[in-house]
Amino acid sequence: MKLLLYGGTFDPPHNGHLNNLRAAAGRVRPDLVVVMPAGVPPHKAASATPAELRLEMCRCFYALEGTPGLPRLTVSDWEVCQAREGRRNYTVLTLEMLAARCPGATLYLTVGSDMLESFRAWYRWQDILRLARLVVVSREIGDDPALHRAARALDPSGSRILMAPARAVPMASSEIRRRLAAGEDCAAALPLQVRQVISREGLYRHPEPPAPPRRCRHPGES
Repeated sequence: MKLLLYGGTFDPPHNGHLNNLRAAAGRVRPDLVVVMPAGVPPHKAASATPAELRLEMCRCFYALEGTPGLPRLTVSDWEVCQAREGRRNYTVLTLEMLAARCPGATLYLTVGSDMLESFRAWYRWQDILRLARLVVVSREIGDDPALHRAARALDPSGSRILMAPARAVPMASSEIRRRLAAGEDCAAALPLQVRQVISREGLYRHPEPPAPPRRCRHPGES
């Protein structure tokens, strides 16, 4: 069985996320896609949006289930539950959990192109490459040469990192939050189900304070 993991803060999930997942699934043709909203991501500030609402908004991904190359999809609350119990999560731990629950499955991890170039900063990145093949979806037009250089540096054999060709959709959740707080219309960027949750809960109405730079801290670091 091929299992494709697609993680992120998803604050909020937007059409760029759906585009990236379609591209990754088209490259891998998985039997199962697991969408995994983060609890407390170790590499960025904690989301101010309650995890339960981010989980609800992620139900928009179910619209992709059954499309070519994406037969089955589930949205998992595992990382959110880890955070609720006071545990900081790392991608490698999620992959270890999936490997234990799905013995014999071939694991794939979807990452954006920006993540690949900083991948060596990830906690136990070598184990991530051992557990799963990376499926890299380009987020910017014209970044392929840099991506291929980064992939060769991480994986000289060329067997653990796959490139997923995609139509670039420059879109970021942080920019959508900024635009929503400014009263701009972001309907074209957001699935209907996400827009309904945002409207119902009054999300993203106020500007966010600037976040200080934050590096990924590994266990045992202060």
